[in-house]
Amino acid sequence: MDQKELEARFRKLTRQAAETAMELHDLTEELPGAYLRIEEVARKAFLKHKEWAEAREAFEKASGS
Repeated sequence: MDQKELEARFRKLTRQAAETAMELHDLTEELPGAYLRIEEVARKAFLKHKEWAEAREAFEKASGS
């Protein structure tokens, strides 16, 4: 990927990671009733933030930051 594609991917993943963080936040407001969803929502957020961190690293490397 070129730098422009890496930046676009990083920005997209930044938005998606923020959305999963909000899902976690919303879930806390539904507890204790929604306790069965904790693992599912946390796993989704973990994987998206991991993907975001990898994209950030690739973007920074390509940018020379």
